[in-house]
Amino acid sequence: MALLASFVFGRLADVRGRRRILQAGLVLSVVAAALQVLAGDPLWIGVSRAFLGLALGMYPGALIAYAYEARERMGWFAAYGSIGWAVGNLAAGALAFLYPRQFVLVFAGSSALFFLAWLAALRLPVTAEASLVVPRIPLAVIRRNLAVYATMLIRHTGANMIWVIFSLYLQVDRGFAYWEIGLVTAVNPVVQAIISRQLDTYRATVLIPVGVALSAVVFVVFTFTADVIQMIVAQALLGFAWATLYVGCLKSVTERNEERATAAGLLGSTTTLAAILGPLAGGVISAAYGYAAAMYAAAAMCGLALLTYASAVQREPHAVDAARSG
Repeated sequence: MALLASFVFGRLADVRGRRRILQAGLVLSVVAAALQVLAGDPLWIGVSRAFLGLALGMYPGALIAYAYEARERMGWFAAYGSIGWAVGNLAAGALAFLYPRQFVLVFAGSSALFFLAWLAALRLPVTAEASLVVPRIPLAVIRRNLAVYATMLIRHTGANMIWVIFSLYLQVDRGFAYWEIGLVTAVNPVVQAIISRQLDTYRATVLIPVGVALSAVVFVVFTFTADVIQMIVAQALLGFAWATLYVGCLKSVTERNEERATAAGLLGSTTTLAAILGPLAGGVISAAYGYAAAMYAAAAMCGLALLTYASAVQREPHAVDAARSG
C-alpha cells in the first residue's frame, strides 16, 4: 500500500498542491496508527496495516518537494528523518521495557506524534505552488531518473536481505545480548543524522556511488565482526554509506525535476519495493545457506547497483548529474 500511495500521491502533490497532500497524509496517519490498538485478529491487523501503509505513503513526496522549494537543504532534511528514526526506536524500546506487553502505549504514542506533525503541517507557510500537468503514468519522469531508481532498488533490496535476519544473526551467531543488539542498531541512524548535514555541497554523482560502494564493503565486514565494538564501527560506516546514498538520491530527484513530488514519490515507491523483495530473498537465502550467505549476496547486489549507476553516468553523463548546491 505504501508503494502504491507513494506513486499516486506524489503525482497528486504536483497536480493539486504539496501542503494539501502532506496534511491529508498526516491526519490519516493519526487515525491509522490509532486503529492498530484495536487489532484483535490477523484480518484486522492486515487491514489496519494496509491503511497505515496508505497513509504513510501519501506525504513523503509532498514533504520532500515542499522542503526543497522552501530552500531547505536535502542533507539537513535527511538528518532530521534519521533523528526521528533513532528517537522513535528508542521511545518504543523504553515503553516496551517499562510497560511489558502494553503495546497499546506504543501505538498510541505513534498516533500522538503524527498528530503533532499534522499540527506543525497546518502552520507551514502557504507558498506559490504551480499546478503541474503530470501524466497518470509519468514515463518522462521515470526515464529521467531511471539510473537513480534502479541503483536504489538493487542496493536497497540487498540491504533488506540483511535487515530481515540481522537481529537473529547478532543473537544466534554472535551471542549478543538484547541490550547490545539495541545499542548496535541505534548507531546507524545517529551517524546518519551527523553525516547527512555535511553533504549538501557534494554532487549527487559523487555521493551515490560512494554510498553504494561503502555499503558493499560493510555488508562483507558484517560476516567477520567478532564483538560489540567491531559491530558498532561497522554500523557507523553503514550509517555514513546510507547518508551519502540517500542524500545523493534526494539531491538528484529534486534538482533535476520540475515534478519534484512525483519524482520523490517514485523514489519512495522504489525503496518500498526493495523492502518487499529484500526480506523475501534474504529469508530464503539465509534459510538455505546461513546468515552470512545473505550478507555476501547483499554485497553482490551493491556491486551490481554500482555497475548500473556507473554505466548510466558513462552513457549519459549529464542525464544523471545534479547541480552543485550553494
